[in-house]
Amino acid sequence: MDWSGKVRGSVSARGFSSPSPDGSRFLRAVDGVSAEDRQGHSLGRLDLDPNVYGLTIWADDGRHVCGVVVRSGSGPDAGNGFLWIGAPGEPGRIIAAVGKPGSQPGVAACSLKNDRAVVASGLFPHWPPGATRHLITGEVQVVKLSTGAIEYEHQYPLGNLGGQRETGMPGDWVLVAASPDGRYLAESGVFNGRTTIREIPSGKPLATFQGSVRGFSWDGSRVVVSLWNGSSDYRAELITWADQKTLWDRPVVAQSMLARPDSPEVMIGVSGSAGGAPELVVLDAAGAATTIAREAMMAWPCPCPAGP
Repeated sequence: MDWSGKVRGSVSARGFSSPSPDGSRFLRAVDGVSAEDRQGHSLGRLDLDPNVYGLTIWADDGRHVCGVVVRSGSGPDAGNGFLWIGAPGEPGRIIAAVGKPGSQPGVAACSLKNDRAVVASGLFPHWPPGATRHLITGEVQVVKLSTGAIEYEHQYPLGNLGGQRETGMPGDWVLVAASPDGRYLAESGVFNGRTTIREIPSGKPLATFQGSVRGFSWDGSRVVVSLWNGSSDYRAELITWADQKTLWDRPVVAQSMLARPDSPEVMIGVSGSAGGAPELVVLDAAGAATTIAREAMMAWPCPCPAGP
């Protein structure tokens, strides 16, 4: 579909994986990973050993793919991950070792424009122990693509991982999202529902507000925020984080979002706070909303910033 909701074609869902930011191509994981255009025509294979475990997303140029690969015989949380970059039909290359033992690294943003990739290592602990499972971020690493140097690194407090490690209460668990250009991080508290926007690679905090960030607009100036006020009282908002101006809000649950390349427009997957059919809503530069599809969800990271 295009951004007006018009259907432009269809492809087989077998092995369907991450679409590029502009929707013109996608990855298919069947006996290795290859790329296809929106008509399903092959664009070439990725230079990945089919015996390795790979998590991949498209870079901001829409041509390269960044991911985390693990050598054969090693699990994704063993601390033996490597940041990889390549393009369909071309040789790929290893950039740097990433991740730590005990958590699974994935690429949250990859920017050829700013020569930077953001790698977030995620865990899935239960809290209370044996009950609700949470996706949290354990560590963030910012890698310079041209050299492999780690420009910024931060580990988040974990505390009690639902009986998996320390006793006592959980730490100040966060879930991290990165802007597509790799300039900003949104650190959303899992339990307190507050978010800090941080500049990278300096690590300087720039803004703090209530709500959990689902993702950034293409230029990083806007964020989609989910707010919970207890019981079934949910709201979704689009705000400019620098001045926290609300451009759009609606009493729904924001499940996913997609930034339109080189545009302030965003697409949000929402559902009713008490359930009901999901919708795809497009917001323009002024925050005006158009529902382009009902009973539909996006095949896109959620943003699942701790790894696709």
